[in-house]
Amino acid sequence: MSDTFTFDRLPSFLIDALSEQGVQQPTDIQAKMIPEALEGQSLIARSQTGTGKTLAFLLPALAKIEKEKKSLQVVVLAPTQELAMQVVEVAKSLTKHEPIEIGSFIGGANIKRQVEKLKKQKPQLAIGTPGRLLELIEMKKLKLHEVKVVAVDEADRMMTERPSWEATMQIAKRAGRQTQFLFVSATIPKDFADQVGDVAPFVVQLEAEGGLLHTENVNHFFIRVDSRDKIDVARRLVHAEKIERGIVFVNQLEKVSETAEKFSYKGIKTLALSSDQAKQEREHALQSFRKGDTHILVATDVAARGLDVEDVTHIIQLDPPASPDSYLHRSGRTGRMGKKGTVITLIDTINEYKLEKYKRYLKIELEERYLERGQLKVK
Repeated sequence: MSDTFTFDRLPSFLIDALSEQGVQQPTDIQAKMIPEALEGQSLIARSQTGTGKTLAFLLPALAKIEKEKKSLQVVVLAPTQELAMQVVEVAKSLTKHEPIEIGSFIGGANIKRQVEKLKKQKPQLAIGTPGRLLELIEMKKLKLHEVKVVAVDEADRMMTERPSWEATMQIAKRAGRQTQFLFVSATIPKDFADQVGDVAPFVVQLEAEGGLLHTENVNHFFIRVDSRDKIDVARRLVHAEKIERGIVFVNQLEKVSETAEKFSYKGIKTLALSSDQAKQEREHALQSFRKGDTHILVATDVAARGLDVEDVTHIIQLDPPASPDSYLHRSGRTGRMGKKGTVITLIDTINEYKLEKYKRYLKIELEERYLERGQLKVK
């Protein structure tokens, strides 16, 4: 099945958005999951980190939205605020030229503001953390009676956090048994189908191949920094390592141009690459980077989706990625075709816990380095 499937069963606006991002061929999980999901089948899909699970559930879910219906039709649940925001960014990039209303509802944000926003505009797709979404549903600010699809990202992580899982099951019960459920996960706990049996009685399990990158040519380093010094440290790294073809990743869209401007101001040949830019702007940035006129691209995960440039020597993560998946996606831009590559993550105190997560999930050695007198040194 995966040999014959391309993205051709999807609505044209999604195919256009994918080709704009340079995504032409589905990964194994996408090839297995999308056709089944488009036919309305509820699924539990297991696929390793770094195999494109977000698109595997988002594409068929977005395909189900009837644009003329102004009610909530798809709900996506993610275990953390960061992951939810990552899914929001991907969804926005796929619907850039399409009038689909997307609402993000995460626990850390001000609920009053979210309620105000809901009075003005009802989302057709709601993405958020389970606790906050359930709160808004119980306040009758979000209505589930027209929801067709509920997708649960990182379902295995969701299950380990009791309150999140209970809220997820509550939302699933309220959506009703006619709803299609898409659970995606890096591992499937053994009694998972039974656990969700009450809400999703007819679920098919899928497993996909592929995943973790071969990273024997890639060194993974981290540097401890104060958050206010990140851009400055990254800039000094470019000089210290004499980087002529590197990508600097940031987590927020609004940080892209700020970082690129500060680099350029200090004489580094830098361009921004973001999902906000027009297609021509993005193509210009990539051409310039490929030709070597630009030494550094500053990008978000979404902008780097279809990024295929040979000989990238360094990845600098100005912000540590939200998930191991994202780390993998970023580091996969270097060390290709047997060449050497270096990934350097800037870590502030609040994000230190993520280092363990990357090591555990990705089975990589993360070594500490520091900058001294313009050189990268071993701690």
